Amino acid sequence: MTTVQAVILGIIQGLTEFLPISSSGHLVLFSRLFNIQESSLVFEVIVHVGTLLAVLVVFKNEVWVLVKSFFKFLANPKDAKRLATDDPGFRLLLALVLGTVPAVAVALILKEQLQLLFGSSVFVGLMLIVTGTILYLTERRHVANKGLEKVSTKDALLIGCGQALAILPGLSRSGTTIAVGLLRGLDRESAARFSFLLAIPAILGALVVSFGDLFAGNVTISSNALVAGLIAAALTGYIAIRVLLDLVRKGKLIWFSYYTWTVGALVVILHLV
Repeated sequence: MTTVQAVILGIIQGLTEFLPISSSGHLVLFSRLFNIQESSLVFEVIVHVGTLLAVLVVFKNEVWVLVKSFFKFLANPKDAKRLATDDPGFRLLLALVLGTVPAVAVALILKEQLQLLFGSSVFVGLMLIVTGTILYLTERRHVANKGLEKVSTKDALLIGCGQALAILPGLSRSGTTIAVGLLRGLDRESAARFSFLLAIPAILGALVVSFGDLFAGNVTISSNALVAGLIAAALTGYIAIRVLLDLVRKGKLIWFSYYTWTVGALVVILHLV
């Protein structure tokens, strides 16, 4: 992988991680376009770290509240029940933890099967079509007005199940989790914010898993390419978050349906021709 290719893939990751069009699906498609044969696990994690930095910058206030609530709990673990009742930040922290559990379980149990799917462009195309359908149907429903502070245990688990399904390449993580949040009665902005915050533990988990490769010398991509990809992903990720928040408020998610339908159909058709 060249530095230029790394920058392009970093830009794709930054845009598609938060725009509801599937980052994993686009990385698979563009890696095939560039004929990149080498293992890109570490590169994928690095560009995900770039998008993590974007989330931390945009949602610095929410993240600070979560950090303070976490240290309150560490200072007195026996006070967890009271915190869950009186501290909105701690309730949100618990909701994010619960929302992460389904994806972790699926990733651990079906790791080998999932890796096979990442080699199928046709599967990616089909899942992009599914993503478009999810977004289209969701935007056709009446949107409720439940705020982020009212996310329940059941809400968090169901949104987490949406995130677990979105491990499939081509099925958008942000699109699926926002859609489930809206179906659970969250208002548009709260559904989007919870989706973005839910990305934090998911990306951190992927980084921890990749530590073995990072320290075992299994990285076959140059450091220049890794750094370039990280910076590109961080900058474009920041822009994508700002853009999507604005579009979600305006009820414009349906725009992405037309894009994912078109790309998905083209991928399937080109494979069959």
